[in-house]
Amino acid sequence: MESSPRTDHQNGGGGAAVARPVPQAQAIADLWSEYLGAEVKEDDDFFALGGTSLAGIKIIDRMADDYGVRLSVRAFYLAQTPARVAELIAQGRAGT
Repeated sequence: MESSPRTDHQNGGGGAAVARPVPQAQAIADLWSEYLGAEVKEDDDFFALGGTSLAGIKIIDRMADDYGVRLSVRAFYLAQTPARVAELIAQGRAGT
C-alpha cells in the first residue's frame, strides 16, 4: 500500500509524506563509497570525504548510466551530498 520503496519521477502523490527519494539517496551514497573508498551516508559532504575532481567525473558518468540523468559538474559539486544529488536527479527526471 504505502510502503512502496520506489521513488519514480512522480512528486507529491497525495497523503503520505515522502519528501525526498531516500532509497535513491542511499543508493547514491553507496555508489560514492565505491569511488571514495569510505563509508558514505546520505548527508556526507563529497569534499570532506576527500572527493577529487576525477572521482567526481567518474561518479557523474556512472550516475548518468544508472539513472538516465546527466548532471553538470558544477551542479554535482554544489550539491555536495548524496541526498541533494538525489533531489537533482529527481528534478532532472521530472523535467525530461
